[in-house]
Amino acid sequence: MTHAANNGDLAEAQNHNIDQLDLQIIEYLQMDGRISYSLIARELEVPEATVRYRVKRLLDDEIIKISAFINAGKLKYENVAYIELDVHPSFFEATLELLVSMDKVSYVASVTGEYNVMMEYVYNDNNDLLNFLNSMKARNDVIRIHTRTILKIHKAQYPARVKP
Repeated sequence: MTHAANNGDLAEAQNHNIDQLDLQIIEYLQMDGRISYSLIARELEVPEATVRYRVKRLLDDEIIKISAFINAGKLKYENVAYIELDVHPSFFEATLELLVSMDKVSYVASVTGEYNVMMEYVYNDNNDLLNFLNSMKARNDVIRIHTRTILKIHKAQYPARVKP
């Protein structure tokens, strides 16, 4: 799966002179991150070397990242909880750094609304989740916490559309 620049990085992506060809290449990679450069080149009627160069530049400039997405709902030994935290502003950056460093935290984002951090926690069993939640509740920087567990994933696809 390929993640295109998120909204916060859109201005930066535009500063990198992303053109229509880059956007078309990104769309193909979003459909299948394993697609061959030769197939993309044939579809877009450009030389394969052009596609290879463009993808390398997009990766090097951190406009895209090609990675595998695990559908945790299909794994028997892992579950996912969506957790929203209201973090005290004076500890915000430190708390984000802590969460990002945790192995079982698979996603961390600063968000708007009632809570200012949204995250995914991948846990083995209910005791694992309970221990993590209790450790978060015990922290002085966490004001409030809201948790939802995923029962079944019906669609897991994140095709970000970057406008030219």
